[in-house]
Amino acid sequence: MVTVLSLVIALSIVVFVHELGHLLAAKRAKVVVEEFGFGYPPRVFTFWHSEGDIVIGGKKIVIPRDFRLPKGLQARSLVVYRTGTDKKGREVLTHVEEVEAGDAAIESASTVDRLDPGTLFSVNAIPFGGFARMLGEEDPTFPGSLASKSKITRMVVLAAGAGMNLLMAVVLFALALRLGAPAVAQPENAVVNAVAPGSPAETSGLLPRDVILRADDQEIETITDLQVHTQAHLGVPVALTVQRDDQTQRITVVPRITPPEGEGPMGISLTPRMTIKQYPWHEAIWLGIKQTAGYIGLIVTLPIQIIRGLIPADLARPVGPVGVGRLVGDAVQFSLDSGWWFPVMQMMGTLSVALAVTNLLPLPALDGGRILFVIVEGIRGRRVDPAKEGLVHLIGMLLLVGLMLFITWQDLINPVPSFDWGSFF
Repeated sequence: MVTVLSLVIALSIVVFVHELGHLLAAKRAKVVVEEFGFGYPPRVFTFWHSEGDIVIGGKKIVIPRDFRLPKGLQARSLVVYRTGTDKKGREVLTHVEEVEAGDAAIESASTVDRLDPGTLFSVNAIPFGGFARMLGEEDPTFPGSLASKSKITRMVVLAAGAGMNLLMAVVLFALALRLGAPAVAQPENAVVNAVAPGSPAETSGLLPRDVILRADDQEIETITDLQVHTQAHLGVPVALTVQRDDQTQRITVVPRITPPEGEGPMGISLTPRMTIKQYPWHEAIWLGIKQTAGYIGLIVTLPIQIIRGLIPADLARPVGPVGVGRLVGDAVQFSLDSGWWFPVMQMMGTLSVALAVTNLLPLPALDGGRILFVIVEGIRGRRVDPAKEGLVHLIGMLLLVGLMLFITWQDLINPVPSFDWGSFF
């Protein structure tokens, strides 16, 4: 239940923020946004309708929130209308009626030059993210449509969703660092990460997460301290002072002179002792920016690193909703159990970066694919036929859905391994 709920909430937040970026950029560019929805249709209810505006005969008139336009009214329609004045002294629309050429009212009719009916804000049934439906995304014939804007404006609006996701990632990473992130403790000591079967450490009773404070009478402040002391006492009993939970005890281990290949003299792997460090805001924000940039670089260079053998291909496979749900669910469950919210914010920030970079890939149906069409338009000097562009995006969407189903199937037969957040401590 936690996994399913975590997946729904996580995807809803990152997709909603993505679409919010499109909305804000479109509004800034005077693009008509017909609807901004929470979740995906079918629509459940609407809770707000923003003011709009209409330009008739060169005159701009405010459309009040509660005013309902005639169905089918659009730019280039022929209308008769009346206006009034609101409390702010603005000219507002009080009546509008579409007429046909030849009507008796034709003499007093005017042409609608531009129409922005206002944005409808809705709540929809499928609880994943949201959408910003803009007028004429591929049809430049309507004034105020996205396709009617300049190439730079269209690219900015299309890229704004990914930009908002990257900003969200910076905020989440910075907040995680501000509230408390894992850091090497001082002194770091040496923490037992794993114990090899049949090793001297296992025989002596050493356990994972034991903190080694002293070896004989020497303080162990770093892992190197323990390694040096061990090499100097091969075959000789070494008395380790170990902290286990809230208790301190002494355990004697005899380091092997000739350990098996891949194992050390004691048969343990070590990590430094970790603590939670709260960073000041200015440092947290800067580190959040660097972490976001680092994840972008990792994703972009991933194919090269796989080819060069730096990252195993099985660890770099795509993760679908099932895998994401499991990873986010593990983080949420650990945060609920521990009260430490770093795992949740870290996972959400990572997911937000992944969505941003993936969405900018030059593939049909993605924002990156739409941006590619704008670039091609600039190179060719003329627009790609809207019908052909729409068909390409439709085919691309079908292929992406098929790919997502395949990745989901892979997640089911080859589950993503859980991440042990408790391993930090």
